[in-house]
Amino acid sequence: MNINLLKENIMYKLIFFLSILFINQPAFSEYAISASEIMQMPPFCRGLSAANFQSNAIQFKKEMKVPGQHTQHFCHGMKALIRKNYSTAITEFDYVQSHSTKQHALIPATSLYKAEAFGKLGKVDEALAEYNKAIHLKKKYTQAYTKLSYYYLTLKKKNRALETIKLGIKYSPNSKSLKRRLKKLQE
Repeated sequence: MNINLLKENIMYKLIFFLSILFINQPAFSEYAISASEIMQMPPFCRGLSAANFQSNAIQFKKEMKVPGQHTQHFCHGMKALIRKNYSTAITEFDYVQSHSTKQHALIPATSLYKAEAFGKLGKVDEALAEYNKAIHLKKKYTQAYTKLSYYYLTLKKKNRALETIKLGIKYSPNSKSLKRRLKKLQE
């Protein structure tokens, strides 16, 4: 292959790539995280690459370490929850679960928020399985006990909600939030 033909081939590929990038810019900006969304997400989501942010959110980007593998998928799952796009949230959380090691710090939280998405879709069995998975993965996960107890209340299962909080207190006896929740449930 001569050098001119090679240069021409590279130029065509570059033009093709840039045209795809600019043609799909509106679709990508819809995927990217907005300023209001980043304010509702865990702080580590601000450490994602700039390409993950809409132009109005780029000011919130910080140079910080993100916790483990596939964090961008976790953050996009959180964004989908905020947008009430629960199926997309589940897909993003599935990706984190299936592509990360068990030691990944976000795995319990991934199950917790995946449970929330299943609950919003009315998939009770799946939601309960993920809530319990989050608790199994992290016995002292007070937020998981609290969210599961609230979920049981939506299912009109106050006794299960109470049992859940008591179990959480067993593993985190100094948790003020679980003790407050127990007191409220017992009233």
